[in-house]
Amino acid sequence: MAITRAGLFTLETSNPRFFTCCARLHVKVALALIILFLGFIELTEWYFYIFVDRAGESADAGQAILSLWQLISIIGMTLAFFTEKEDLLIPFILFMIFVVTSFLFWVMQILVIVIFPYSERASHLLGFKDDIDFVVREKIALTVLAVFATVTTITGWFLHVGLSCYVYFQSRNRECKVKASARESRPPMVAPQPQAPKPADNFPNPNFSISDDEDVEEDEDRVFEQKPSGPNMV
Repeated sequence: MAITRAGLFTLETSNPRFFTCCARLHVKVALALIILFLGFIELTEWYFYIFVDRAGESADAGQAILSLWQLISIIGMTLAFFTEKEDLLIPFILFMIFVVTSFLFWVMQILVIVIFPYSERASHLLGFKDDIDFVVREKIALTVLAVFATVTTITGWFLHVGLSCYVYFQSRNRECKVKASARESRPPMVAPQPQAPKPADNFPNPNFSISDDEDVEEDEDRVFEQKPSGPNMV
């Protein structure tokens, strides 16, 4: 996996695991959409807490803690989106694990009501009265089950995006560290200095001397001065 450069609008698209929605949406873009959605929900919730009469007074400590936790998660998500630091996504991931687990619990409860519509649990959770027939009970239970299953699926997708973005930011930071360390350990580039050619060294032959040359010349003179000996033709 190779990342060309780090940046806010630079997406690593070579790895298919960093895509969602049938490999059509990048996880960082999906994270931005989740930030906008949760930010709108949080602003609406705080608006009701502050400006609606007795809305904040009726909220208990658990709701206040969840709202504060959600606000911290949104702030961490926003900072993680701009800085690409995976540690800032931990509050959001923990919050979504809690939300998904809670909705799964309610889905199991409603599924039991669908199977046993005349149980005390059905009367307690959905407010069924004794005069409600079986078909109406099943319609209400299945409708509530569909709603909770849809919300659970959406929150599960939020959790999937958070975990994928955590791995995505971690891989990008690791790649940047590797490139930085390779850049620091690389020796400086110095242009080679041109060197003048060295003159060839003449090594004398130790087996050759001037006296040998003189002897050869004397032998040649002696050969040319010698007359050929042969019979005299009369």
